[in-house]
Amino acid sequence: MSEQKPSKKVRVWSKGQITIPASIREKLGIEEDTILDVVQVGNAIVATPERLLVNELASSVSQEREKNQVDVKELLEELRENSHEYETD
Repeated sequence: MSEQKPSKKVRVWSKGQITIPASIREKLGIEEDTILDVVQVGNAIVATPERLLVNELASSVSQEREKNQVDVKELLEELRENSHEYETD
């Protein structure tokens, strides 16, 4: 499997609030009052800037998958088996 970017840990505060790390906000152009679309995907939470259309997201995911040579079947098997590892700072 391809090398993954290190994950960032955040704390959930009152009312379910989290702070998105500055490096991620800057990379995605997320500023104060940016609206995010939030969806649950299995046991994961995916938040994308509202301006990101579904087709753009799908294209981006596909490009990253191909660039990193991620096999979808292998990824799904790992997720089902919960055998993936998370990197931390």
